[in-house]
Amino acid sequence: MHMRWMYRLWVLSVWGLLVASLHVAWAEPRFVVGVQNFKEYLPYSQYENGVYTGFSRKLLDLFASTQGYTFEYAAYPVKRLYRVFLERAVDFKYPDNAYWSADLKQGHTIAYSDPVVEYIDGVLVTPQNRGKGTAALKTLGVIHGFTPFAYMKFIKAGELQTSENRNYEGLLRQTMTGRVDGAYLNVAVSRYYVSKYLQDPQAVVFDAELPHTRSFRHLSSIKHPHIITAFNAFLQTHTQAVEALKHEYKVEEGVR
Repeated sequence: MHMRWMYRLWVLSVWGLLVASLHVAWAEPRFVVGVQNFKEYLPYSQYENGVYTGFSRKLLDLFASTQGYTFEYAAYPVKRLYRVFLERAVDFKYPDNAYWSADLKQGHTIAYSDPVVEYIDGVLVTPQNRGKGTAALKTLGVIHGFTPFAYMKFIKAGELQTSENRNYEGLLRQTMTGRVDGAYLNVAVSRYYVSKYLQDPQAVVFDAELPHTRSFRHLSSIKHPHIITAFNAFLQTHTQAVEALKHEYKVEEGVR
């Protein structure tokens, strides 16, 4: 009788180990996506109370669900995000672009996805100042941590001063009141803030005649280039779903 019970216990133990190992084998692969910790960077993203939301998360979660992956999101300030990404402390970075902080990326092999979202970074001015050219810009408002690449030659030449602000609404209001001559911002984000906080869609406007940057946001990885390839395939096979998300969140409004 004693041997019989010992045998049963042995069988149960082996079965338990087998079930546990199968559970591990069948568990969804988990990856960490490094993202920006902007409290309100809508329509792209929002990070508040430890929760990451917005278009970016919806899109990446949709991709993960088609692959059987689970994505976790780790939010960092912009400069620290580059550091943890290059140290391979996260699996992916979103958004990214080969031209962003290119000097920091030297010596690293980074896989970039196909374009995800088209964007414009440019200068918003009051309607009466639109079309006056760069000569009318003496002080350019910028968000802390962002570099106005299209204006660096003017800044280095001493022809243009910058004024940093950590708050989008505050920067737009500075532009409205003339405390800065223009605000260098992402066009989609500025449209969101103007609509939500200024209650006047024409209070400040994008001046397309001034230097601006038109490019794309990408998903990038050092550790998993094969998943970037899978993401590219996803963008091709789920075009309708991706476009529906873009329309829902208006991430390319004012750009296309």
